Amino acid sequence: MKVTFRQVSHEDLKRLNDIVNDSDVSRYLQLVPPVSMKLTRDLFERCRKEKTRWYCIKVDGKIAGSTMVRKNNVKSKRGHTADFGINIAKEFWGKGVGDKTMEFVIKKSKKAGVKRLELEVVAENTRARRLYEKHGFMVEGVKKKSFRIGGRYHDTIMMAKLLD
Repeated sequence: MKVTFRQVSHEDLKRLNDIVNDSDVSRYLQLVPPVSMKLTRDLFERCRKEKTRWYCIKVDGKIAGSTMVRKNNVKSKRGHTADFGINIAKEFWGKGVGDKTMEFVIKKSKKAGVKRLELEVVAENTRARRLYEKHGFMVEGVKKKSFRIGGRYHDTIMMAKLLD
């Protein structure tokens, strides 16, 4: 299995939109499905304008998901930090794609001068939490009832990794 990464292009948007509209994939994402193609195209344009790094995750040539790294304004006092998110299609879960994606995100962030990489994860998303911990992310705090799934509120965990 070969996992590769490249910048998202217009041609990728339909597949990426399909992935985030899968109820299992979107369960722990901030977006609320159904996500329209217009919203996906708007996100693509916003990322291009703001120079947000949005990458396609490809497995053996097939789009398996995406990852986005948002670096803070370098002129701000948080200019050394970035946050990121990952979504992976169900058929690629449990196959090491998350590990490869984490390695890629960390490497790209270091290359971009990021000194602190941050994320927020729903507390019950143990699969994601294990992945982040495996790659050196540490829990820094809990936000009580900060995420709503259906009619229930869930805690989120703030995690970060200091990069060399």
